[in-house]
Amino acid sequence: MPRDLLEHPALFGRPTDVIWIEPTTPAGYATMRAAELQHHFVVELTARLERAERPKSWLEEQSGIAPGRLSKLLRGYAQLTLRDVAALEGVLGLALTSPDLPRHTISSAELKARFAYGQ
Repeated sequence: MPRDLLEHPALFGRPTDVIWIEPTTPAGYATMRAAELQHHFVVELTARLERAERPKSWLEEQSGIAPGRLSKLLRGYAQLTLRDVAALEGVLGLALTSPDLPRHTISSAELKARFAYGQ
């Protein structure tokens, strides 16, 4: 689950500084990066819902995402899919990635070399 990659899983999707568990393999890095993107997406999604003064139930209805699934996505208990992104962006106009998003810095030299383009 995405939230399990945080030192403090309860902070997943909350607009605060978070600390990611350091990946040790290429697969671990990809998994951590996906969780990091989902975290930022959820923070922005939640902020837009609040600004629009709309409840999660409205977003569920408009996006077609099942109520239980949306709750799990927002808390990091389920992985975000491209279908989820398309459904949510269609309603709120979100962008999944942005150059402004902070990124976890990798300390492993091997992983830095492999994923240098993304750093």
